[in-house]
Amino acid sequence: YEGQNRYYIGLMMIKKKNLRQVTKNQYRDAATRLATALNKPLNKIDEIDIDYYLHWYSERSGKKGNKNTAANNERRYLSAFFTWMRKEHFITFNPVENTEALKEVRKPIDYFRPAEMEELREGCESKRDRAIIEVFRSTGARIGEIAPLNREDIDWSTGDIMILSEKSERYRVIYLDEVARFHLKRYLDTRTDDNPALFVAQRKPFARLSVNGLRDVIKRIGKREGMSCRVYPHKMRKTLGMNLKNRGADIGIIQEIMGHASPEVTARYYAESTPETLRSVRIRTSA
Repeated sequence: YEGQNRYYIGLMMIKKKNLRQVTKNQYRDAATRLATALNKPLNKIDEIDIDYYLHWYSERSGKKGNKNTAANNERRYLSAFFTWMRKEHFITFNPVENTEALKEVRKPIDYFRPAEMEELREGCESKRDRAIIEVFRSTGARIGEIAPLNREDIDWSTGDIMILSEKSERYRVIYLDEVARFHLKRYLDTRTDDNPALFVAQRKPFARLSVNGLRDVIKRIGKREGMSCRVYPHKMRKTLGMNLKNRGADIGIIQEIMGHASPEVTARYYAESTPETLRSVRIRTSA
């Protein structure tokens, strides 16, 4: 049955043409883990198997991260995989459908407070460092959306940049405010290379900064300044979302700016009031 399982998984990878590769990989890996753990053909998996496996997966997910969150993600990947198998008539029902998701305790969003943003700025030792910080802060774009950008992509009169969204694979506009434009232009004016990339290495041959390169720059800035909080690129994106929320932006506007595919995703993170928004309301309404 190992060959049979490889056939199912391989066929799914071929036939799910419209799925992003990273999503297909998640389905593949979950199905592979399930088949390996249960030592059973995928077309013979039942609800009891799924319950057993998810309990086992939750217990083995370790100390890092939320165990229930990890298990629920695994459940979603498996449900998608078995839905595909059902549609292909390899099975008659999805064994994941009647299994309940585990209760998740959602942690507060991890974002930079104003003082921490100033620490990041203080930790910049070059014009490139500062430009990277300001571009991530202003756009709230994902790191995989920043890395491919070229100098010619920027409309300097408006600060608009048209990008292909990493998650939804649809085009959207991100925005550089005046501060970000100032620091980015100051950095670009120091460049003597002919690489069209927006951000490049500081030494020859001045190659485009990759996703890992950008991540390393931002982490080094935080380390250089001795920041006690976690410092990583995606935290800039969360910071933009929280700043919009704290300033009273509508969920629909936040969704558009963040480039979320559905309002449910935005609401999951930014619908609840934060201490900052509640404090602001109390101040405005106090006698």
